[in-house]
Amino acid sequence: CDKVELLYTKFVSLISSKPTVQTLLPLAPQGEMRTAGDHSVDHLDDEIFHLTTRRGRLEVERDVVSVDLHEFDPSLIFEQSLDLVMDALTPLYLNSCLLRALQEALASELASRMTAMTNATENAKELRRGLNIVYNRKRQAKITQELAELTAGAAATSGL
Repeated sequence: CDKVELLYTKFVSLISSKPTVQTLLPLAPQGEMRTAGDHSVDHLDDEIFHLTTRRGRLEVERDVVSVDLHEFDPSLIFEQSLDLVMDALTPLYLNSCLLRALQEALASELASRMTAMTNATENAKELRRGLNIVYNRKRQAKITQELAELTAGAAATSGL
């Protein structure tokens, strides 16, 4: 059976993304996209993400879109033939699916980069703190040694 599948990284949250396989063609009879495991990957899983700020921090709020599935009214008449309607809508549908996949993949990549940079910054701060402590201990030991030498020299000089 010939089919067109799209593989991309679905954005879940700032710290999570998941690889997704979406069957684009053939279309399911009800207009719902299904995976090989017969799971819906189309509008039933659609989410809207809102990037907001709270107390100076970026946050992502997620809304799940609920769609009421129903059959077309049998009395509904299309002015064009089904072939013409499908020929006009299929490229638009495929373009929107590709655009969504690219946007989600980009969002996943940017979220991963942001998380990696945050972790790198925290690790650098931790390393700096550790090196600062080592440096201060060495400096303190050197000062203590010089004071001991000065005191010993002063004691030796005053004994003459």
